[in-house]
Amino acid sequence: MLQQKEFNGDFINQEDFNTTPIFSDTEKHLACIFVLDTSGSMTLHNAIDQLNMGLRIFKEQTIRDNSTMAQACIDIALISFDSKVQVIQDFTPISQMITPNLEAYGQTKMGEALDTAMDMITRRKKAYVASGTPYFRPWLFCITDGQPTDGYKEAAERLQWMEENRKLVSYCIGVEGCNYSVMQEIFDPNSIFGLKDCDFVGLFKFVSASITPVINSKEGTPSVDVDIPSSMFRIPLN
Repeated sequence: MLQQKEFNGDFINQEDFNTTPIFSDTEKHLACIFVLDTSGSMTLHNAIDQLNMGLRIFKEQTIRDNSTMAQACIDIALISFDSKVQVIQDFTPISQMITPNLEAYGQTKMGEALDTAMDMITRRKKAYVASGTPYFRPWLFCITDGQPTDGYKEAAERLQWMEENRKLVSYCIGVEGCNYSVMQEIFDPNSIFGLKDCDFVGLFKFVSASITPVINSKEGTPSVDVDIPSSMFRIPLN
């Protein structure tokens, strides 16, 4: 278990860097982490099976749409959270991404999961710096159908600090049952989306299509002009 730390700095524990090699370290990398709700309610509406399918489609499309060199610069990590938090995969190139068979049970330890994700992002960025690898601001996607059942206030404050200091970009995707009022306490309200009919295939196709122009850009961070699928919608602000 990663140690807790203050959010007002890039402090990490003694496990300074993950052990995954950085491929193509002269090219600019994009780290993308998916924080996935696998609590018991994800059995409803076949959500967990749709999530598994979406992850497979994401890997296939991202590999198909990018050159071998670009694939080496797309670093993917996966975390699941229910009654426990599990790092399914630390950051690794998209071609080596695990496509897990997730199962749903238990509660919703979202606060701990977000803290773990931020730890992993911080470690990955330090590994980039240590190897001289340029990188884009990392992306964090949290997918949930509920609300945290653990403490989340400190994780929310830390996430806000990291966003304000341009250390990551985060998004929350809520499916049926998501408590959007609580999500607005954690995420930037402008970065929260709803998802109809558990359309995880449409969602992950959108994420894949958004990554491609970023990773293939030569200078800076380009604006991503990708059509949002009809199953995604913005949440009215409270």
